[in-house]
Amino acid sequence: MKTKPKVPGNSAPDSTAPRASQLRDGLAATLASADSGTAQTVQNLKLVHQARVSQLNRTAATLKKQLGPDDPTVKAAEAAAKAGSLKVAHITAIHQQIATPTPEVSSTGWALQGRVYSSTLHPATALTVFLVDAQHAWQRQYGFAYTDSNGYFLINYPGSTDPASGATDSAPQLFLEIVNKSAKPIYLSTEPFQPTQGSTTYKTITLPAGEHPIGDPPPEIRVIAIPTTKRKR
Repeated sequence: MKTKPKVPGNSAPDSTAPRASQLRDGLAATLASADSGTAQTVQNLKLVHQARVSQLNRTAATLKKQLGPDDPTVKAAEAAAKAGSLKVAHITAIHQQIATPTPEVSSTGWALQGRVYSSTLHPATALTVFLVDAQHAWQRQYGFAYTDSNGYFLINYPGSTDPASGATDSAPQLFLEIVNKSAKPIYLSTEPFQPTQGSTTYKTITLPAGEHPIGDPPPEIRVIAIPTTKRKR
């Protein structure tokens, strides 16, 4: 009688395994007490989990060869490896946030920085990030930003002062919107962004699966969101 090998610690699907949102919230809690040593601690934690994922992937591959792809034990091993990879991705996002330097901000302005990830927690690159009001009108005065190869963006608003009154300008209720390379909106924050004068806000944004367009962008955004192409001579 053939005996099935056991998956270390994962012989069957774990119904008590934490969900992605629980992992994200739990890991994000470490930011409350982040200091210079926290980044290294999180990096070490990442390395430990990466090694574990490598082991889980090797185990899953071995079991698949022995038992076939449809065996429940194989499915459990693959699920464990997938869950481990997701946890590593969350830890990576936390480490990137902790390690991101705070930009210089004007005393009359504010900054909004962060990173945009796909639903599988891969950096979302070459997207356009900007702020709109409650009517989805682009607030041009705050500018815009493109996400880089790490999904990072920065909107640094210097602020403005009314010379007559000396008061800083008052902002409308702001929402964060993101459009893809075709200028199609794929994200709109449900909670308003409330800038704090003289400080920086960091946001981690995970795009919904499929990144389906959710409407029409502000007309002006098309010009900056769609890369210009050289005309053929």
